[in-house]
Amino acid sequence: VTARMLVSALPPIPFASALNGALNYPYGCAEQTTSKGYAALMLDEATSAMLGADGLDAKTRRERMEGAFGRLASMWGDDGYINPWLTPYIAEFLLDAKDAGFAVPDNVLQKALNRLSEDLLSGGNQFYGEDRRENLKFANQAYSGYVLARVNRAPLGTLRALYDNERSKSL
Repeated sequence: VTARMLVSALPPIPFASALNGALNYPYGCAEQTTSKGYAALMLDEATSAMLGADGLDAKTRRERMEGAFGRLASMWGDDGYINPWLTPYIAEFLLDAKDAGFAVPDNVLQKALNRLSEDLLSGGNQFYGEDRRENLKFANQAYSGYVLARVNRAPLGTLRALYDNERSKSL
């Protein structure tokens, strides 16, 4: 009998493959553009080396990030419709990119943050036609509150009311 045991602080998740797959994904709706942008954000040279992945050099990485910002600015929400799930995801990506030192267009970031604030203060999105829509609504509000809290724009009274309302359901 032969046995082998491997102990590691990292789970055996193929991060490199997933990030490379996201970088090379051929489509480009707002969600996919954001996911591709996140892959470019994550695959700096140090992270690429740690994961054993083909990373992006600084110039290519910057170009990919600028491309994601430009694409999001040109397509996201211009027709008046903004998918409620995408708003916090896009806003979080823009904040992460800004924190990493990228030149995020302020008008796009402010548009996303303003929309999150409006949605949260108005009682959230209703998710009509969805199963467990109350759960979806709460999850979306919680995610929006988290993103807004990162920039000290979370309305504390609204967040407290969300917490109290959800907590009362479980008592």
